[in-house]
This record gives sequence, C-alpha cells and structure tokens, in this order.
Amino acid sequence: MLKGGIAKAALPRMGAPERAKLSTNSSQSTYSSNIGMKTSRSSSTIASDLRLSKIKRASSDDALAKPVQGSWASVSRIKKTVTTGAISELSDNRPRSASSLQSTKKSGIPAPREIPQSISRERVSLRDQQKSSTAKKMVTSASTSSLSMLSKHSRGSVKTKAESVAFDKTLLESQVRELLAEAKTKEFEISKLRMELQRHKGKDSSSEAGTPEGNSEIERTPAPPGDIQVLVGELREKNGRFQRELATLREENQALKQKLITLESSTTLLTSSSKHSVNGVFPDNTTSDAVNGSHLKTSASFGDTKGFPLHSSEFEKIPSCSDSVSSSIKSVVPSGAVKELSVESLTERIQKMEESHHSTAEELQATLQELADQQQVVQELTAENERLVEEKGLLQTSLQQQRERVELLVQQNESLLQRLREQAQCNEADASRASRIAELEQRLAEQVESSRFEREKLVDIQQQLTGSLRALEMENQEAQIAVKSLKEEVELLQVHLEGEKVAKDSAVRKTEEQRLATEALSAESASLKAQVEGERQKIAELKAVQSASDNTELQSLLKAAHEDRDKLELSCMELRQELQQVEADRQQLLERVEKQEQDHKANMLALEEKNRDAENQIKDLKETIFELEDQVEQQRAVRLHTNQTILDLENQIKRLEENKAELEKQIKAMNKQMKDETEEWRRFQADLQTAVVVANDIKVEAQEELRTLRRCLQEEQEHSARLASELEQIQGARITTGPAFEASKTAVEGR
Repeated sequence: MLKGGIAKAALPRMGAPERAKLSTNSSQSTYSSNIGMKTSRSSSTIASDLRLSKIKRASSDDALAKPVQGSWASVSRIKKTVTTGAISELSDNRPRSASSLQSTKKSGIPAPREIPQSISRERVSLRDQQKSSTAKKMVTSASTSSLSMLSKHSRGSVKTKAESVAFDKTLLESQVRELLAEAKTKEFEISKLRMELQRHKGKDSSSEAGTPEGNSEIERTPAPPGDIQVLVGELREKNGRFQRELATLREENQALKQKLITLESSTTLLTSSSKHSVNGVFPDNTTSDAVNGSHLKTSASFGDTKGFPLHSSEFEKIPSCSDSVSSSIKSVVPSGAVKELSVESLTERIQKMEESHHSTAEELQATLQELADQQQVVQELTAENERLVEEKGLLQTSLQQQRERVELLVQQNESLLQRLREQAQCNEADASRASRIAELEQRLAEQVESSRFEREKLVDIQQQLTGSLRALEMENQEAQIAVKSLKEEVELLQVHLEGEKVAKDSAVRKTEEQRLATEALSAESASLKAQVEGERQKIAELKAVQSASDNTELQSLLKAAHEDRDKLELSCMELRQELQQVEADRQQLLERVEKQEQDHKANMLALEEKNRDAENQIKDLKETIFELEDQVEQQRAVRLHTNQTILDLENQIKRLEENKAELEKQIKAMNKQMKDETEEWRRFQADLQTAVVVANDIKVEAQEELRTLRRCLQEEQEHSARLASELEQIQGARITTGPAFEASKTAVEGR
C-alpha cells in the first residue's frame, strides 16, 4: 500500500495527467476518511445498543430477585454494567484507530491531522478506562458497606433461631451468586487484556521481521499474568531496534543527498561548458540562477526532511535525469531555452522527490507515535492486570470459602434426604415386619424339615459314595495288577526281541561271509575259464602240430590236457552247486528275519494299545475319585451353610424385635424433622432457580462480548498485516537505492 502511494506522488507528469492524479488521490483520501467515519459511527452505535441491552437485562434480573436481596443485587448489576461498558469502549476505540490508519495508508498522501485524532481517541479511552476502574473500586466499597449494613439490620431484626438460620442461608446464597458473577466478569476482562497484549506483541514482531510469515507465527494464546513484564521488556527492546534502524536510514539519506548535490553540480558544469563551445559567448544567467535556486531548494528541503530515507522510485528516476542532460548536450542547439527547460525539469523532479520524501517521513513519524502510544497502553494494561490479579486472588479465596459453605449445606441436605428416605423405608418396613416375621417362622420350620430330609438324603448319598469308592479302589487294584502283568510281558517280549536281533545279526554276518565266498568262487571260476580257453588254444595248436607231424609226445600231452580239462569242469560244477546252496540258505534266512520283524511289530502295537487302554482306565478312575470327593465336600459345605443360615435367621429375628421398639420411637422425631426440612428444601430450590436465571444472563452477555472481541481481533490482524507489508516495502526501497544510485552516477560520468 505504501509503495503504491509513494510511486504516485514521486512520478507525476506535466499538465493535465498530473492534475488528474492529484484529483484521484484527493478522492481516495476523502473516500477512505468517509469509510473511517462510517466504521467509527457503526462501532459507536453497536456499543450503545449493547449497553442498552445489558441495562434491560439487569433490570429484569432485579425484578426476578427477592426483596431481601434488592440492595446487593442492584450494586452487582451496576458493577457489571460499568465493567462491560469499559470493555466495549476499549473494543470500540481500537477499530476507530485502525480505520483511521487504513484511510491514511490507502490514500498515499499523508494526513497528519487524522493520526493525532486516533491517538487522542486512544488517550480518551484510557482515561475512560481509568474512570471505570475508579468507579469499580467505589462500587466494590459500596457493595461491601451495603452488605455490612444488611447483615447488621438482619441480625438486629431477627429474633427466633429458625428465622435467623433461614435468613443467613439466603444471604450466603446471594453472596455466592454475586461472587460467581463477579469472578466470571473479572476472568473475562483478564482474558481480554491478555489478548490485547498478544496483539501488541504480534504487531511488534511482524514490524521487526518484515515478512508475512512472521505475522502468521504470532501466538494466539493469551499470555499468563507473570509474563507481562517480559512482554513489556521485549517491546522496549524492539522499539530501540526500530530507532537504531531509523538512525541508520537517516545517515544513508544524508549521504545520498550529498551525492545528489555533487551530481547536480557536475550537470551544471557540463551545461556551461557546452554553451561556451557552441556559441562562443556566454548566454544569459537564467540557467545558473535556476540551478542556484534548485541548490537552495534542495538545501532547504534537506533541512526540513533531515534524517529520513528516500524511496527506491526516486533513485530509479535519477538516470532519466542524466539522460535528459546528456541529450541536451548532444543536441548542440544554439538556443538556451531548451537547456533552461531541462534544468527546470530536473528541479521539478527533485521537488517532487522531496515531497514524496516528506510523505514517507510523516508516515514514519505516525508509526513511531503509534508505537509510543501502544507502549503507554501496554504499561497501563500491565498495571491494571496486576491489580486485577490481586482482585482475582481475593475473589478466589472468598469464592473458595463460599464453595466450602455451599458444599457443607449440600452435604447437610443430602444427609437429611437420606434420613427422610430411611424413615420412609423404616415406616414401610414396620408395617410389613409382623407379616414378615410370621413368614420367616414358617420358612424356618420348613427349612428345618427340609434340612432333616436333606440330611437323610446326604447320609444315603454318602453311603452310596463310600460303596462306589470301595468298588473303584478294587477296580484300581485289579487294573494295577493287570498293568504289572502287562509290564512283565513287555519285558519278556523285549528279551525275545533282543535274542531275535542277535540272531538277525548272526544271519547277516553269515550272508556277508557267503557273499564273500561266492565272490571268491566267481573269481576262481573266471580264472578257470581263462585257463580252459588257454588249454583249448593249446589243443588247437597241438592238433595243428599233430596234423603236421604225428608224434607220440604230442598225443600224450593232449591226453594230459584233456584230463586236466575234465577235472576243471568237475570242480566248476561243484562250485556252482555250492553257490546255489548258499544263495538258497541266504534267502531262507532273510525270510525268517522278515517274519520275526513283522511278529515283533505286531506284538509291540498290541502292547502299546493295552498300555493306552490301561492308562485311560486309570485316568477315568482318578477323575471319578476326585469328583466323588468334591461332591462329598460340597455336601458337607451345604450342610454347614444351612446350619449357619438357621442360626443367623434366629439372631435376626431377635434383633428385629429389638430394633422395632427403637424405630417406633425414632419415627415420631423424624416426622417432625421431615416437615422442617421439606420447607427448607423448597426455599433452596427457589434460590437455585434464581441463580440459574442469573447464570444464563451472564452467559448471553459473555457470548455477545466474545463476538465483539472477535471483530476487534480481525481488525487488529488486518492492521498488523498492512504494517508488515509497508515495512517490507520500506526495506525493499532501502535495498534498491544503492545499486540504482551507482548506475545513475556511472551513466552521468560516461557521458
């Protein structure tokens, strides 16, 4: 918002456009001022309506209250209207100041008269607040004095004890109601003050950070009363930082002014040299006078606006000034009117820059004044908050005492109600006790007879159980004997199994030996076959030799070879027969081993099944034994319980007869107390109804005040957002002034 306003003031055009801009600015300022007046009027009308509604409610509450409580209730209503009026004035004055600031910032042209009006309004609101606090103190003193007078008058007027107790009760209840209402109003005021302190803290933090993120990070929860001094210290530190930043901006402004003066002097020298070179004769001294006038104007403006920074838009326009000067130099026109126009345009632009500078300076002064006023408001609020904390502590102590009294009264009422109920129950019990006693006697006789029958039944059951136990014990013994015999059979089978395993091992060894023997025989048969083949080859050779030559020696050798062959064939036949016998024996042994293993497995399965059956029978027998023992114990416990109940019933009959006489005496006294307590209870219900009506009215008032506070909160948040945006624009102008000024300087020196 501030950046746009400065740009409009600092960049005007010649002639009609400039007038149009000025007219639009003036219309914007009038429109914003009208809006501010409308908002202030609307807020004042809302405040007046709220006050009228509160006064009407107070009058209706006074009409509902009792005549005894008239003076006390009127004092409390006056106190409520005073506190709510102060709160509404605070909430009305804040939007007025915010609307006035909004009108100044929308227009762009500063309105220094509007800012002091907002400050004066805030001061008036603070004075009204102080007056309201003094009025509160006077009201509290008046209320205490009226209470003391009421209590004295009641003590003097009351004579009987019952009437004094009833009057004290009504007074205590009225005091409790009024104290609760005051505590609610005080808590509401304290919460509002905390919210306002948080708003001021959020404004300062947003102005220091200069970013919208800082504004969004403001804590919206109310600060505790112990942290108020810390908040005030932080506000002071932030104010000091802001003043330091202003001092640095002033120094930068002075340096920039000096640079501007040097630039203007350099431009005047360039124009004078161009005149001499073109015409050869010095023209009139109008331009020098204009330049001197501009120097005087700049010095005067520097004295007026000392210590305030320029905006970035003025420095952005400096290169345009230098461009105009360079163009005037390059044109080399013999007439001096064009040069005078360029100098005049420069002076006019400088004046407009100074005017925009004035506007920014006035806006900064307004913001500083606002910060100072806010610091004063914070200090006053802290003082008032401390006072309210003390009052709150006193009210809490008194409230605690009143609550304790109310709790005692409630306990007494509850005890009386319990007594009444007990009396009613006792009356009903006395009416039905005679019939109950007769019924109990009949029941006792019936129970005695039934207990005898049950005893006989239990004896029969016990005998049956003992017989079944003996039979089960005999069965258990027989089962144990069968288990022992089964175990012996298992042991015998295990011994037989071990023998079979040994025979199996021996048969396996024999089969392995026979297999080794067969392998040796097969090897021998192979070697014999090889020898037979060799002998055959020899016979063939011998036959060939015999055919070649008939020798007797060869024939003898052949005979010997034939005999050897026959012997070897016989030995092979014998070995084959032995092999067949060994294999047959081996197969027989394997078949025997398989049969024995199958028999062993069948025997093991049968034994396992027998063992399982025996174990299951043992478990069943144990379970039946346990069940029978439990039944016996239960029957004994039932028998003992029946005997004990018979004795208890006899004792109860005696006690009831004794209590009957005592209760008849107490009934007469309790009937009298019941009548008195019913009357007191009716009075208490009426007082409670009045308290509920008062609490509902307080709730409605609190809701209305909450709505007004929310509106104020929204306006304050908008105001803080605008301040943050303006601070960002000022800092951006400060950053952009340096490079823009250096660019303009280099352009002028190059030309």
